[in-house]
Amino acid sequence: MLIANIIGLSILSIFLIFILHKKNKLMSDYMLILTIVLISIIFISYLWVQYGLNSVNFILEKLVSFYILPAFLMYSMLLISEDNKIKKEWWWFSSFAIAFSIFIFIDFTFLTDYDTEKLREQYRTPSYIYQFFYRGGNVFVLFALLWFLKKLKQYHKKIKDNYSFIEAIKLTWLKNFTWIYLINNCFILIISLAFSFLHLGSLKALYLVVFLSIVLSLFYLCYHGIRQYSLTEFNNSIGLNSNVITETKKTSQNVVIGNNDKYKSSSLSVEEMESIFKKIKHLFEVEEIYLEPQLKIHDLALKLEVLSHYISQTINSMGQQSFYDFVNSYRVNHFKRLLSNSENNKYTILALGIESGFNSKATLNRIFKQNTGVSPKDFQKNAV
Repeated sequence: MLIANIIGLSILSIFLIFILHKKNKLMSDYMLILTIVLISIIFISYLWVQYGLNSVNFILEKLVSFYILPAFLMYSMLLISEDNKIKKEWWWFSSFAIAFSIFIFIDFTFLTDYDTEKLREQYRTPSYIYQFFYRGGNVFVLFALLWFLKKLKQYHKKIKDNYSFIEAIKLTWLKNFTWIYLINNCFILIISLAFSFLHLGSLKALYLVVFLSIVLSLFYLCYHGIRQYSLTEFNNSIGLNSNVITETKKTSQNVVIGNNDKYKSSSLSVEEMESIFKKIKHLFEVEEIYLEPQLKIHDLALKLEVLSHYISQTINSMGQQSFYDFVNSYRVNHFKRLLSNSENNKYTILALGIESGFNSKATLNRIFKQNTGVSPKDFQKNAV
């Protein structure tokens, strides 16, 4: 455990220095810094306890651990928010941590006169009220992370309804880390309950496995959190910022729709959707607009002078697909035509894929196989 703490603290220190040197920090950057600092304090307080337990390091270790979840959720929600600003409705992230803060203040100030022996007893075998907060905290983390995973799913649907390229903004790494966080929390809950109520022996080996998993997952979080900065630069270069949805909403509101008041309604009639869908298909089948690698639904809105959410609604209803899947189905068909032409054998598969509107080899292979069931290379062999 001691070595794992030192390794974890070293990793966090390196990433913290890297983040602090970043220019033009966003609010999400500061929340990642706070998350790293809080976790570092946990490591430091644990090392401090090894040299002697006292009220300060006891409170520090126990109290700070409750604020890691709120900091992480704030950071995560800022990444998928519309304006990278903290919302008032997120206050509940800290509710359990605040409740424990109030309790521990009352306990140490009014309820219990802790000496060294009492502190050691409380640290090794927590009383029922402390157990309630510790295990209640685990349950709170469980439900909060499940709630966030649902938000991530909604975010993913939104970007698929607005963009034909999502690899740089779909935040798969954040979803993976959340699941790791959730699983580790469940293990800690199970181990702690087994120790407390089944009176099992030493569980140091199991705790060490969980702790090492936490250290590795922190490396994963920090690495991708920093990598997200380069993606932010990419987003800015294509007209996106940290809020990948808002720009479409704001700009689409300025599009004029022939001064026709009926488009102010929240939904379209079947006839209206059929008309819009016909125009969309013209853009795709005649003008081949899908060949633009960074095509956004906002681009269609400008060309057709139709609100973005009307286009999204039309494609979802008439095409039974998200905008992302709709665009890439055309790219796949175009790519298949290129692969089937023997004259194109002199070109690489990647070159033909880029010519079809794809922007990376990984995206090309994944989407093509999803649509056809075979790899581009196998398709070309069978087609030529």
